[in-house]
Amino acid sequence: MHLEPERHRSPSISLTPLIDVVFILLVFFMLASRFGDWKDLPVNVLPSEESTDQQDRDWLTLTVTESGQVRIGDTDYALGELAAQLDAGQTVLITGEPDAPLQAALATLDAVRAAGVEDVQLELMP
Repeated sequence: MHLEPERHRSPSISLTPLIDVVFILLVFFMLASRFGDWKDLPVNVLPSEESTDQQDRDWLTLTVTESGQVRIGDTDYALGELAAQLDAGQTVLITGEPDAPLQAALATLDAVRAAGVEDVQLELMP
């Protein structure tokens, strides 16, 4: 009976599984990333009561209600009707009732800016 001697192979490490894992991680991070433009929402600190510079302005106060409508004085308006009530040179302060949705406040901010008003403040209460 003829038996061949056993060959001793040197151990080698295959890089194929490592390349597969790196490729999967690359695809995951590419799909999980967002390549769009980030838009910042400027948030200003409200002035203290001692400061009279901001208080001397003629503010038009818009209050966002719980139902998502905008109140100017004692009258409620829908967002579509808001542009007719605004002038481009006004200074607008947007506030909200305690249970008003934040999305409605941001939609009001967009509607005010679309009406041509550039001096807009958004008051956020804790």
